[in-house]
Amino acid sequence: MLAFRFKAVLGAMNLSYLLLTIVCIFLGFSAVIANHGDVNGYLLIAACVAAFIGHFSICTFHEYSDLKHTWAFKANRERHHGHPRARDQVNSAFLAGIIALVVSLLCGLFLVVKFGLGILPIGIVGLMVLLSYSSMMKKHPVYSLLAPGFGFALLIVLGTEYVLVGQYTQLVWVIALIPFFLVNNLWLLNNYGKINHSADERNSEDFPMAYGIKVSNYVYAAFATLAALMIIVYVMIGYLPALSLMALIPMPLAFYALYGAIKFGKDIAEQPKFLRSNLFATVATPVLLGLTLILD
Repeated sequence: MLAFRFKAVLGAMNLSYLLLTIVCIFLGFSAVIANHGDVNGYLLIAACVAAFIGHFSICTFHEYSDLKHTWAFKANRERHHGHPRARDQVNSAFLAGIIALVVSLLCGLFLVVKFGLGILPIGIVGLMVLLSYSSMMKKHPVYSLLAPGFGFALLIVLGTEYVLVGQYTQLVWVIALIPFFLVNNLWLLNNYGKINHSADERNSEDFPMAYGIKVSNYVYAAFATLAALMIIVYVMIGYLPALSLMALIPMPLAFYALYGAIKFGKDIAEQPKFLRSNLFATVATPVLLGLTLILD
């Protein structure tokens, strides 16, 4: 039973989003290198620890919410109280989420004491996203669409820079919006395959379920286009070096994934090459952007 609980908690660690956490830390780190040229290694470790704890917190609560709704739905449909292993899985995810929340609060308190009140807005907004993400995303499709990019991109990139240098620069606000759109697209496309499953659950109202594949494709296309245009425009007006145009190299993969979404719709999960292309574009674009900031 203990091993099963461990597997339930381990299953909450979405590896693709953990990779995004690392990428967003790297992007914030790159902005600091571009602006200041030096980084304190201990402060970078502190930023990484805070981001990883936040990642684990939101993933475990999201996993708990998904398991709870799925288990409750099956129990009601089959008119029984649910399998004991299912109850154990739900409870394990909830316990892990509570522990992660407490650790997140302690970590946030340490950061405020260490770095001042300037980091507090990031902590407060992050806590609000954490506590509302799993419940509100079931009821508000637009929130469920924007929350991943907000939590995994904006907050981590901004928070990393503040921990490292004690301020928010114009550059970090500029570059944080690029992974914001890409991370939202990653979540959006990954949920296409859940439409049939969600249709059976009245409490589930994520964006593809609420607005359909066609509208979701338009949103995906708009986000991918905005991410690419922002890089081009920022280079043109001098916010980014010309070398940053290299970050556009992976972007065709995002539009290749869009082609798959248009062609296969809710069955895109059966074509993993499109999902992999979307993930690669989401990860590689900020990495290349960060590298160009360091190398310039």
